[in-house]
Amino acid sequence: MMAQVLKPFSTRLRRFKEGDRVSPQDDLAPQSFDGLVETGHIEKLPIAAKTKKQDPSKAD
Repeated sequence: MMAQVLKPFSTRLRRFKEGDRVSPQDDLAPQSFDGLVETGHIEKLPIAAKTKKQDPSKAD
C-alpha cells in the first residue's frame, strides 16, 4: 500500500513533494518511513498495510 506525502522532504536519491506516493519499502535514507510519519511528512498507514505477515493459523 502506498502512503501520500503531506509535506515536502528530500532523501539521498529523490525529492518528494506534497501529493507524491511512497511505500514503507522505498529507500528514504537518511530518514525512515516511521520517522517521516511521526513528523507529519507522510500519512499514517493502517497497521495491516505496513506488515503483511501470514496468519500462522492458515499455514499449509
